[in-house]
Amino acid sequence: MPKPVYATAQELEDAVKKLEGQITACQNKIGPAVKGSETTLKAEITKVADNVTANAKTTQEAVERCGKDSKAFTDQKVGGLRDEIMGLLPTLESKINTVDSSLTTKIDGVNRDVRQALADELKALCDRIDKEFEKCRADFQSADQAEAKVTAANLTEQRAQLDASISNTAQEADRLLGESRKALEKALQKAVDTQSKSDAARDEKSTRSESEIWLKLDRLDELLKELDEKSAEATENLRQEAHGTIKELKDHAVGRLDGHDEEGLKIRTAMLEVENLATRRVDWIIKDASKRLRPNSASKASLHTSWFSPKFDMAGAHGLQLELQLFRQSDIGVEGESSGDVAIFLWACKGMNLVYKLFCGGKSQTCEKVFNGRVPYGTSRYCWLKEQINKEDDTLKIGVEILEAVRELEHVLKPIPPPTAEELVGASQVEKELAEKMALKQVPGSLMFRRHVNNRILDQVKSQVDAMRSRMVRRVEWRLENAGKLRKCFPANESMCSASFNAAGVEGLQLIFYPNGYNGATDGFCSLYLYGPAGATLKCNLYVGDQKRDANHTYDVAGAFGRTNFCRFDAGVEQVTDTITLALEIDEAHQDMAATVAHPKVAPGDARNMAQIEGSASAPIESTVKLSHASGQVGSGGKSKAAFEERRVLPSLWTAKSLADKAGKNAEFHSFDELGQTTSKGGFGRRTRGGGGDGGDFSPSSPTTSLQLGASQSLPGFKDSDAGGYESTPLPKLTKSPPGGEFARTSSEWSVGTRSRGLGRGGKGVRSRSMAATSPMTSPDV
Repeated sequence: MPKPVYATAQELEDAVKKLEGQITACQNKIGPAVKGSETTLKAEITKVADNVTANAKTTQEAVERCGKDSKAFTDQKVGGLRDEIMGLLPTLESKINTVDSSLTTKIDGVNRDVRQALADELKALCDRIDKEFEKCRADFQSADQAEAKVTAANLTEQRAQLDASISNTAQEADRLLGESRKALEKALQKAVDTQSKSDAARDEKSTRSESEIWLKLDRLDELLKELDEKSAEATENLRQEAHGTIKELKDHAVGRLDGHDEEGLKIRTAMLEVENLATRRVDWIIKDASKRLRPNSASKASLHTSWFSPKFDMAGAHGLQLELQLFRQSDIGVEGESSGDVAIFLWACKGMNLVYKLFCGGKSQTCEKVFNGRVPYGTSRYCWLKEQINKEDDTLKIGVEILEAVRELEHVLKPIPPPTAEELVGASQVEKELAEKMALKQVPGSLMFRRHVNNRILDQVKSQVDAMRSRMVRRVEWRLENAGKLRKCFPANESMCSASFNAAGVEGLQLIFYPNGYNGATDGFCSLYLYGPAGATLKCNLYVGDQKRDANHTYDVAGAFGRTNFCRFDAGVEQVTDTITLALEIDEAHQDMAATVAHPKVAPGDARNMAQIEGSASAPIESTVKLSHASGQVGSGGKSKAAFEERRVLPSLWTAKSLADKAGKNAEFHSFDELGQTTSKGGFGRRTRGGGGDGGDFSPSSPTTSLQLGASQSLPGFKDSDAGGYESTPLPKLTKSPPGGEFARTSSEWSVGTRSRGLGRGGKGVRSRSMAATSPMTSPDV
């Protein structure tokens, strides 16, 4: 047996490449023949398909052409018959008309003959038309059958040709495939024989190479074991080093994330604060208020029940909360029980200094407080719950409006840590000395931030501007239209009042005019009064048209002052325009005011009592603000020119309610055009614009008939209304002037005399000889 010869790996690789090249050459020889047969077969099939499609199209066109020709022939025949019938109809009609005109006496017989002849003719025509239709239908059917037979024969012939072509093409394809298969089998057998010889030589080389490979593998195994030991040692060292590095990175990342969380919380807090900074008012709406809000039963010791709103932030204030206290009726009676059964309180954080307004339905009250964070602050019992509940949806609106807020924030200063020894390595001596000095100069402490939000600046500025503008007003005019109807519409003791106005720094003035006089005025005379607030002293003149009367008076209490017999009504009427111009011209005015002292904050060791701390002084602090207007200087032409003088014209509207009438609804103003809608019903009346029923008359009561007139023993608290519909901070309370002169009156009397005392030179009283009556007109309810 010959010694086996082992093939090397290179020889095996060369043999594989050689065999692959032979297989590729065989495929290259067989591929073109197969592709050529496939192309030829596809072309033949495509031709057959095109022939079938063309024949089908030709058949379809022939069928459509036959249908169109049949339809055209039918339409032509029907049109000819229609024309023939229409041509016969006029002839018959003319014959009928001729026979009808000439043979009137034989109309019935001729009519029957004509009808019979027409019927026979029409029947004959219909029979002929039917025969023509039948003949046409038979021709069409025979033509269609002949065409269909021809078309069927053509289709049968084309189908036979197609089948024969397909059969020939299939036989040719089978022959070509058989030849290709035989050639491929021969080439494959030759390749197999060649491969068998190559495999035998390769097996011999493979056996020889296998021995060499085993020797090399043993050596590689030894080298791999040595490398494995070294890799395990290096991997352990690298793992320990990576674990330490990852731990350091984790600690550093956790520290930075904590810092980012803290900064994010600060940013979120700052954003929320900026967001609620513009919030001025918050309303807490309680649904089903009449069912849910019930006071405590008499068996419980507490007189009130509290409900708390959710906490909220607004106007830079944090942690605010509203408290609604509902009181039950006490058995023994407590202070403020008659004022209402509802009180509103506000809770706030420590250090908040707030000026705010609390709302309950339509009632509001302004409060000011520095909160300590432990107790709330709010209103006393000031309204009734049932009056403030919205009857439409049974809800109660509790609200707070921040007018001014002051908040103190403390920022603790964190000392900057000095550089470590490692950081100072390599630093210069100057840098080291600077680091030591910075460490010694750092002192602990904090920064106090005082944040102030003021939402009433516009209201305060507007109030001050209005007050300043009112100080410039010296003359006020009120124009009454339709003067000829005033005496008919306003009987004696019935007045018409102007809108309230401010002038010369005095607020709450009003003109009251009686067209038919007041309380015993002479027939034909009118009365004019000026309503003023308590503490005001005026040196002025009243005008009705061109009739001028002086009116100097000090208002000890809020009331009206003027003349009962001012002038004859007709003397003040402008005949051309049918109007009366009432005017007030002020020469000098001042008003006594009372203000509350602003106290400092409570501090440890404060020696003030509770009354001084809360600001509840036993008596007001009196001061006088005197506003003087120049009466004018005589210029050229004898005309008067006043310095800083402004003339204010009141709107041409009137109301039956004076400022002295504090009860009831707000004043309803009317235009003078309504005076034209007057009727007489037991006197003179005026018709309302929105009266019910059939538009009956109404006669509004004047202040003199609806109220008991006299000097008031109480003082009013005035409030300015701002542009937003909210009440601003109350003005300082008024105090009485020292009583004196002839104007000191009892509480419920009219004072009628022939003289009055006012301001004269040097503050002395002067006599007004033309004064017919002086009437300090007020209401006991003011």
